[in-house]
Amino acid sequence: MKNGKSSVWTNVLGLLYKRLHSIAVRLFVLFFVSIIVPVLIGGYLSYEKSTKMIEEQVSNVASLTIRQVSDKLNFIVKGLDNTSMRLVGSKLIQDALQGKNAATPYENAKLNNDAKDLVISLITNSPEIMDIFILDVNKQNSIASSGFQGVIDPWETEWYRKTIEANGTAVWFGLNDRSYLKGTDMGIPVFGLGRAVKDVDSGKTFGVLFIEVRGSVLMEALDGIQFGQTGFTYVTDPNNQFVYHPQKENYGEISNLELPNRTGVMEMNGTETLVIPGTLDNGWRVAGIIPIRELIADSIAIRELTVWIALASVLVAVVMGYYVAYKIGRPLVYLSKLMKQGEAGDLTVRSKLTGRNEIGQLSRSFNKMIRQIGVLVERIAEEENEKKKAEIRAMRYQINPHFLYNTLNSIRWMARLQRTDDVADAISTLVPLLEASLERNGSFVKLGEDFDLLRKYMIIQQYRYDNKIMLEIHCPPELSEISIPRMLLQPIVENAIFHGIAPKEEEGMIRVTVNREGDDAVIVIQDDGIGIEETKLPHLLSGTSSTRMNGMTRIGLFHVHQTLQLYFGAGYGLRVQSEVGKGTFVRIRIPIRRGDSHVQSAAG
Repeated sequence: MKNGKSSVWTNVLGLLYKRLHSIAVRLFVLFFVSIIVPVLIGGYLSYEKSTKMIEEQVSNVASLTIRQVSDKLNFIVKGLDNTSMRLVGSKLIQDALQGKNAATPYENAKLNNDAKDLVISLITNSPEIMDIFILDVNKQNSIASSGFQGVIDPWETEWYRKTIEANGTAVWFGLNDRSYLKGTDMGIPVFGLGRAVKDVDSGKTFGVLFIEVRGSVLMEALDGIQFGQTGFTYVTDPNNQFVYHPQKENYGEISNLELPNRTGVMEMNGTETLVIPGTLDNGWRVAGIIPIRELIADSIAIRELTVWIALASVLVAVVMGYYVAYKIGRPLVYLSKLMKQGEAGDLTVRSKLTGRNEIGQLSRSFNKMIRQIGVLVERIAEEENEKKKAEIRAMRYQINPHFLYNTLNSIRWMARLQRTDDVADAISTLVPLLEASLERNGSFVKLGEDFDLLRKYMIIQQYRYDNKIMLEIHCPPELSEISIPRMLLQPIVENAIFHGIAPKEEEGMIRVTVNREGDDAVIVIQDDGIGIEETKLPHLLSGTSSTRMNGMTRIGLFHVHQTLQLYFGAGYGLRVQSEVGKGTFVRIRIPIRRGDSHVQSAAG
């Protein structure tokens, strides 16, 4: 029975597979997708657009509401601030508080009563104000709209201390169920404004004004504002303490939400929330809190419809994705991999795709492009190789005449002194040096061979300077086999002799030491000559100065440095250290290579 079912499924799948090769089936699939995809995109865009419109509308309404509330609160705050400024600037208040122009206790009491009448008249014309205290810092001439009876001493309160510390700036205190002035439960919330009273002439603080205001003026502006089912509004002071909150138990508590500078979405108690901030003139901050889920409540139906469309579209996408990937995608991925291999430097890759369609044409164009790139790369490599050869030869042709001139000049001096035997020996020694400079056997020699040439060169110089210049060479046997550019060390030693040791009276020593550092060899050439001034050292290897230096000069050092960088790269070359009167220290870094045939061919 199972075998019968499997055969049926095999036949069905075989039939489907054959029909998938039919142009009719392909056209049907493409036509079907061309309809369903726009529907899917249209549904998604419709949902997104409607959701954004709803969110924007609600957000705009909420933002407008917060602005209106802020304007209303600013009006209240501004009025109270103006009242406080009127009082602290009043001449009557200032005279009464300081007892000015009151020669007798009676005059002082009358002055105080007149000031109190002024305060009471302000309260009468401002029903939102409950009480006003103007305290004398010396506790003598204080003014109060009501008696000082209460459970607290006003001069010992927190608001009194903060107001004094503010030094004339208005200090605002948030809603509280207890009176700031008397410390008793008023039955209604109150808030207050404190400001120091300062002498208009001296600027000295001599009093403290505190206006206690009915909290209803804030609550009437804020209690009726609600966004959605659970959205609300609150006010905080500059210390992020609640000035107002729908829940009275939060008065004076620290808010756990740092308000942003502009409208944005934040997480509050594990819920994404739209926060709409506003700032009052007195530094208080107003915030509208709206849960995001309530913003998009009206778009749920559209979202559900979009989800169903998306599910249907996913099924279509899977089928079409497989079809396109198999017929078009795979060849393109194959070509992409070949291109990446070519980009990585493998110019031997070739595409095996054939056909007369666009992919076949692309494959043939790719193979042609890779072949042309290979030809161009070879041509550029040859041109760079020739350029490198020319640069190295040019530097060598600059060094060799300089070396020959100095050597012949030494022989000329010996001839003048009629040291015929020394002249003959010097000329005999010069012959192998000249042969080496001609580079008949290539541009590279073993380090040990270059040391032999260096010793021959020193023989000539010792003849000239009566053996007062000594040469010491210390090189491990294994490092003497490494390859270096021919006559690399001679220009450095030559400069050490002529410009370092020769100018001084006593004998001199040149030490050459070779050490291994990782995969590199470091050759150190040190002389005890007159040295080089510190200001001239930066120009030795830069080629920016033609001035001759004391000690080792730029003539040989610059060209040797450039030669090493052309052969081995920017990480190699010379480093020079010197101190006047103590000699010069040249450090040469070259890679340890044995059998540098590729380097020699590059250099010619």
